[in-house]
Amino acid sequence: MKLSKIQMKDITDNVDPSAIKNFIVSDKSVYIPPMSSNFPVVIDGIVFAICISGKAKIKINFKEYDMGKNTILTILPNYVLEITEQDEDTMTEFLIFSPDFLTEMPSTTNFDISMSIIQCPCLTLSDEEIAKLLEFHSFIVAQYKRKDHPFRIQMAKGLLYALLTEVGAIYYNKLKVPEMEKDMKSEANSYQKEQVFSFFKLLLHHHKNEKTLQFYADKMCLTPKYLSTIIKERTGRTAFSWINEILITSTKYLLKTTDMTILQISEELNFPNASFFGRFFKKHTGMTPVQYREDW
Repeated sequence: MKLSKIQMKDITDNVDPSAIKNFIVSDKSVYIPPMSSNFPVVIDGIVFAICISGKAKIKINFKEYDMGKNTILTILPNYVLEITEQDEDTMTEFLIFSPDFLTEMPSTTNFDISMSIIQCPCLTLSDEEIAKLLEFHSFIVAQYKRKDHPFRIQMAKGLLYALLTEVGAIYYNKLKVPEMEKDMKSEANSYQKEQVFSFFKLLLHHHKNEKTLQFYADKMCLTPKYLSTIIKERTGRTAFSWINEILITSTKYLLKTTDMTILQISEELNFPNASFFGRFFKKHTGMTPVQYREDW
């Protein structure tokens, strides 16, 4: 069995015909395609989830996070998501919506929530903060079910905007103000954060063709040694380990979501040959590409 990229239209196909297009809320009547812990998935919508019980380890764009009770999780479109560990009692409340669903909504000009989400897609909140968000969610679910309401879609958009405004306030209070204060004290700290962000942005775009630290350092007008030092200090891991990490994650995705041969995948990821590609994958996963593909 293979799972393709999860798209909003695939989700809405499994919801009753009266569902609001491009907007899904968690409820017993809503079916979401399963996400296995064996390989990464990509969703083309925005996912906002609240963990209400259990624990899990997840990777978002190849970086690992711990998710537990009172954790909120925000995943932007086309982010790579991988669940590496999950308790049986892990439960979440969630919303999934297309960016198109927000086109008519006003924006908060003095705070870039998307950048904060990129920096910290997982946040652990207090019981009081979670209670407020769950109250929002419950109210949205109740109104979502009012299928006879003449302005149901407009109401759903307004309620979603209200929820996102609350989430934005949480990010602002927890991240923006403290980080601004830190950055005012340390220009070097701010500079390094920008370089780390640039590195991962380049990595997402070029990892299939470029595997050397020299390439990314040249793109950023830095020496490989200095780039490696920044990445190590800010993430706790070497830049080279991140390059390998994204290659392994891309390989897993292609193995599980396409019918490409091992040779075709090795060529897609610009390895010199299939044999070298196989050794690389086994070194980092403990199994061959064929074993990984068949292990479901």
